[in-house]
Amino acid sequence: MIFKNNFSNLTEKELLISYFDGFDYQSSSHTFIANYIWRDTHKLTWDIIEDYLFIAGLGNTESDEEECFVSFPLTRTGEYDGRQVRKAVESVRELFKSKGKRFEMGLVPESLLPALNSAFGDEVSLKHERDDDDYVYLREELVKLSGRKLHQKKNHLNYFLRNYQFTYEEATPETVPEIMEYIYSKNEYKLGETPEEWKPILEMENIAIAELLKFAGKGLLSGIIRIDGKIVAVTLGEFARSNSKETVIVHVEKADDRIRGLYQAINNEFCKRLPEETIYVNREEDMGMENLRQTKLSYKPFRMAQKYTVSFGQEALEP
Repeated sequence: MIFKNNFSNLTEKELLISYFDGFDYQSSSHTFIANYIWRDTHKLTWDIIEDYLFIAGLGNTESDEEECFVSFPLTRTGEYDGRQVRKAVESVRELFKSKGKRFEMGLVPESLLPALNSAFGDEVSLKHERDDDDYVYLREELVKLSGRKLHQKKNHLNYFLRNYQFTYEEATPETVPEIMEYIYSKNEYKLGETPEEWKPILEMENIAIAELLKFAGKGLLSGIIRIDGKIVAVTLGEFARSNSKETVIVHVEKADDRIRGLYQAINNEFCKRLPEETIYVNREEDMGMENLRQTKLSYKPFRMAQKYTVSFGQEALEP
């Protein structure tokens, strides 16, 4: 454990949210809920240094604890002071060194590169992590599915609408057990067709979804499609910042892929019900999974929100 605080103690929730809301990070990793649901899997801890929030955890959950990472500092004021950032980061570097840990910043969104440059200039090296890039779409395009580039998606959606009677609802605390039963059965079905190296991800995902559903009725954005009363598709998300409806992050989307057009339907129905103020839909990263990458690319993202690993030279890597 790098820092003294963890995300299990919800008494600090509002304080932490003030940092996640304090800047437009444009990253699915930078929300309170995203960190809360993965807190145990990645052994996430946090601390506030020089009025900046730092989050540390395990980068590879299948490795030993040597492979740690720390976030670029989060601000609650909307501003970054280069000298103050440098001072705070140097303190954390010393902490990593004292614990015999390699110091590296992970999942640094491109929105924070100007602040990084102001503090460290060319003293750092950046590695673009393509597998971690977020896919960002225009909500309006996901609703209308117009134009040649989304013609096939529109055809699949229309087929579903013509051939199936369905109901749509939001998740509630009362429906959580039924949703989890669906998630478990869906992921168990997928285990049979998933490469061995990716199976632990589905198992960790089950845990994260169960944690995510704790927020049903408490700010969680959700959608459920039923056919003949049975859940066949689920989507779960949140606003990227609790003080803005501009961007929605979709953390989970599951559907019975044996039903043509169902994936298009749950996506479309969910996006149609978002507020008019919502412009962007962030559908997270593909984790390097080729099938998932092709699916996300097929929706023609408006842009990719790039993420980076930041290294500070050999002296920072050797404790």
